Amino acid sequence: MSPQQRSTLLTLHAVRLLGFAGTEPIAERFGQDPPDVERCLIDAGTNGWALRSAFGGTRGWSLTLAGRAENERLLAAELNTAAGRTAVSAVHSDFASLNTVVVTACSKIQMQRLTDEPRPEEIDEQTRQTLAQALTSLRGLEARLTAVLPRFRGYANRLELALTNAATEPAWLTATDRDSFHRIWFELHEDLIATLGIQR
Repeated sequence: MSPQQRSTLLTLHAVRLLGFAGTEPIAERFGQDPPDVERCLIDAGTNGWALRSAFGGTRGWSLTLAGRAENERLLAAELNTAAGRTAVSAVHSDFASLNTVVVTACSKIQMQRLTDEPRPEEIDEQTRQTLAQALTSLRGLEARLTAVLPRFRGYANRLELALTNAATEPAWLTATDRDSFHRIWFELHEDLIATLGIQR
């Protein structure tokens, strides 16, 4: 894969994972240079892969259906080059049962938040332990992933930070306006299925 293809892959994939974002967050997602990413996004727009629009007073980029297809084509090429399909598929399989546990715990928190704004002590210890154990298990999965595809590095550290922040502000577990535990977990799931070219 050429450097230009690599840049296109990371840029389109960052847009897919973030959903809708400006150039700076897109560049930051995989540690790319913002001016280079801006040029890549403009090219993607010209090719019909990305669309720049305004939402809620914020301007940003999102993928078109063609952009999603191009992203998946580049991800498949990356995976084949790394000869990593077996390894990533095995991680996805192990992730599935862990995902059920985390989604259940996060749903429990969200249901609680619908009735009342919980104070830190109102998030029960069992739920905290469930998420902490999931994080411990994920570290092993991340190590297996990054041995094949280094771009998967960082999920566990982000989850740990969210869990630490949640000790004083429970919103860090499930909020959508920050890099919360649930949001990061959802992003990782999307990353895995996109990489393997399967549906959620």
